[in-house]
Amino acid sequence: MFSSTFKFSKPKPPPQNFRGTRPEDPVELPQQDVGPLPPNVYVASTAPANKPAPNWLRMVCISDTHNTTDANNYPLPEADILVHAGDFTKMGTTAQIDQFICWLKSLTHIPIKVVVAGNHEVILDKEFYEQHWHRFHTTKEDHEAAVNKLKSAGHGIIYLNNELYIVDGAKLLHKKYQKQKKQSSMKVMTQHVDTAGADDMDIDDSVVLDPREGWVEGYRIWASPWQPEFWEWAFNEVRGKLKDIWKHIPEDTDILMTHGPPKYHGDIVPENKELHVGCGELLERLKLVRPLYHVFGHIHQGYGVSEIEWDGGSHSTVCINASTCTERYRPLNQPIIVDLPPK
Repeated sequence: MFSSTFKFSKPKPPPQNFRGTRPEDPVELPQQDVGPLPPNVYVASTAPANKPAPNWLRMVCISDTHNTTDANNYPLPEADILVHAGDFTKMGTTAQIDQFICWLKSLTHIPIKVVVAGNHEVILDKEFYEQHWHRFHTTKEDHEAAVNKLKSAGHGIIYLNNELYIVDGAKLLHKKYQKQKKQSSMKVMTQHVDTAGADDMDIDDSVVLDPREGWVEGYRIWASPWQPEFWEWAFNEVRGKLKDIWKHIPEDTDILMTHGPPKYHGDIVPENKELHVGCGELLERLKLVRPLYHVFGHIHQGYGVSEIEWDGGSHSTVCINASTCTERYRPLNQPIIVDLPPK
């Protein structure tokens, strides 16, 4: 538990009306003030239409969508990468995972989608599910089948569990460039369809700029679903033992994804505004790894952006609580956008 101050009864799944809720009707996401933001970090509604340059990557950060989002009520902007920091289902059923995958596949304007589980994805935590499935599901479902659905989904969906994924920016952007170049060529051909000698027409390569310039290596993303013990849900570990998980975070990680927050960053709950429920052991690991960005969720009320400065401000880690749903499980928090320069 977070603190002996809280006196929780034996944990139970959310109420039945939570199980049955569906994506809401189209809504306009409210304008949100998350305070001053670091350079190249935006709330979606304030992000510029274009990246600083064609050879940059645009990353969209979300978390805790809980099967409440669809193309109508939660449109995502065009980007190169989507990162989702867990709790993408309500109760971790296979059907809910299918629904989530279907939504991800519909995001054809974002070629790469990196996903990690959260405490609500109970079926993905094998040991936990074996012992506690009856608390969440009426019939036991297949853990391996659920994992395989995510791992074999295709469409740029990358499911990570204490794993590393390297985003090859040059390859990703060049593929996008080739597609745009083809579309531009087709547009020029259409404009000259009635012109004699169209076969001899020159295509202006400057219509679309090749974005590979400046790329040497890719961005290294490492993701974990674990968080401090929280009402006996999935991927929970008692405080004091999480360092055995965090020690596996590679020291050259650029973008860290965890379901839960580090201590003091996006980790305050309504019960006690002065109590930080984030993971202190995770914060200690951050001091060594010092990633460029740390994306997480879990604490819906902690939505927003903060920054940890290292070495007197010469380097920093931008901490992003990207929780999409509010405390009442409504998808009203805007995506956080990050523009990444070539690396």
